[in-house]
Amino acid sequence: MMARNYEKLSEAYYDKIAARFDWSIDGLLSYPFKRLINHELHLQHGQQLLDVGCANGRLLALLNRQAKIQATGLDISAQMIALAKKRLPRGRFVCASAERLPFADGEFDYVICSASFHHFPDPDLFLQEAKRCLEKQGRLIIAEVNIPIFHDFYNRHVAATSEDGDVKAYRPSELSVLFQRNGWQIQKRRLIFQIQYYELSL
Repeated sequence: MMARNYEKLSEAYYDKIAARFDWSIDGLLSYPFKRLINHELHLQHGQQLLDVGCANGRLLALLNRQAKIQATGLDISAQMIALAKKRLPRGRFVCASAERLPFADGEFDYVICSASFHHFPDPDLFLQEAKRCLEKQGRLIIAEVNIPIFHDFYNRHVAATSEDGDVKAYRPSELSVLFQRNGWQIQKRRLIFQIQYYELSL
């Protein structure tokens, strides 16, 4: 059986729903993740932020109201990137893979991943790339889905039928192992209903 290309699935799915994303099921479910990140972060003017899986730029636009940041967004969907450029014209937006970040070493104060981590075929590779792109005192922010009751059922369903590029949902214990294995220290963790939120340092 041919291996599933999750990045191609994500690209096709989010290209298709890009124009209506904010009012789609995906957009509505992901908005609380963005609100939580905006609440938890206390930004300063001029800081360099990279949002990986930025979709249509909604999170960066929200954070830019808090402080005039240097905003960079990356997404696998070209249609999402086109919309993000319109939403935040002063930002920099790139269509590329989360596992091959096309940025310089130590470029960012924050790398953010909001409700996207479960799409990455090789999470270790992303975590290493995020490490490379952060400056020494930088933080990796991950807000990821939390499915404590139906976790196994959800993953079986995804394994059998994934059409939108979902790879798997992670338990908090699984994420802790992934982070530790890749050299990250958990500075803050919050579990709030369907969201698990992490601030990680090197």
